[in-house]
Amino acid sequence: MTTANVTDRRPGPFIAASGISSRWMNWLFADKTRMFWMLQTAGWLGFFILHILSVSTFVAGRTPAALLYSAASSLIGFLTTSILARPIYRFARRQAPVWLLTIVLASTIIMAVSMSAMKAQTFGLLIGNEWMNLEGDNLDTINYLLLLLPSMPANLFLLGSWAGFYFGINYYLNLRNETERAVLAARLADQAQLKMLRYQLNPHFLFNTLNAISTLVLEQEGKQANEMISKLSAFLRYSLDSDPLQKTSLAEEVRALKLYLEIEETRFDERLKVDFDIDEDALDAYVPSLLLQPAIENAIKYAIAKMVAGGEISIRAKREGRMLCMEVCDNGPDAPDEPAELIRNARTGVGLVNMRDRLSYLYQDKCQFELERVKPAGLCVRIKIPFETRG
Repeated sequence: MTTANVTDRRPGPFIAASGISSRWMNWLFADKTRMFWMLQTAGWLGFFILHILSVSTFVAGRTPAALLYSAASSLIGFLTTSILARPIYRFARRQAPVWLLTIVLASTIIMAVSMSAMKAQTFGLLIGNEWMNLEGDNLDTINYLLLLLPSMPANLFLLGSWAGFYFGINYYLNLRNETERAVLAARLADQAQLKMLRYQLNPHFLFNTLNAISTLVLEQEGKQANEMISKLSAFLRYSLDSDPLQKTSLAEEVRALKLYLEIEETRFDERLKVDFDIDEDALDAYVPSLLLQPAIENAIKYAIAKMVAGGEISIRAKREGRMLCMEVCDNGPDAPDEPAELIRNARTGVGLVNMRDRLSYLYQDKCQFELERVKPAGLCVRIKIPFETRG
């Protein structure tokens, strides 16, 4: 016995689509320019509020001049990061890592010095130079650059944090885009693989059917030949019209399989007997189109075709809780003691590998695929898939 258990290949979405907050996040992250200006505005508004509650209150109290200084400091930060930091960092992102670090560190230091100077000038205009003079007395210097040193760590931290967010978000978005491209490529590859697996109709079936029709025509069995052509046409139409990426009801599937088997019964006459045992509550289940056809074809080709008489194929389906159980069994005499050998055999295992791979792509680890030798003779192909309905 062999069982197909496949790991889950389904990638999760970037942000789940349910809920107002998720939809808003998807809208925000959909456009980088929009996202930048919204985060930029929100960030510096938050800085303005924090500046009022801390720096301005501590230095000058909650006076109109202090509020203006907080607004000016926020505006200086907003303009510096928008006009200078953004284009410089954007240029740095396209460079080699060593140059990226060099450009970012040098430009951040220069911008921090410039911000400190602009804030000092603004403070002097709005509040006065008493604070600056006090700093000069404490440092015992009148050198302007040295007087800016106490405010440099705060501005460096501010710009460093901004740079961290900027590069972090950009690298995250790049990673997200690469992931989405990889997921899309994997989905396209899976779809192509599914279509290839689904459209692998055995040429021997068509050859044998057309050969049987030709024999009937030569034997002047026109009515029987015409019926066989009609059944072949209906089966091929169903096969080509059904989408391998979609599912169909088990009732429709059974009707198509009956067309296929009626064609084979015409070929084998009394050498083939078919038994359908489908539970009523299983008919509404949705299954991959023509999923069982390779197992039936395998049974006919490697079991029934080798028998002189008494060939039987039974097709069963029933519901077991949340699972749909289906099996195709034959009574052929040549079933191997180790059915897994059929999967490994490139000559005889194509149809069964086809079934297993389609199940793997469609259901991942939620399905089972088993081969079992039955006594006194024969082989059973059993599969379990989730019980799904249209609703």
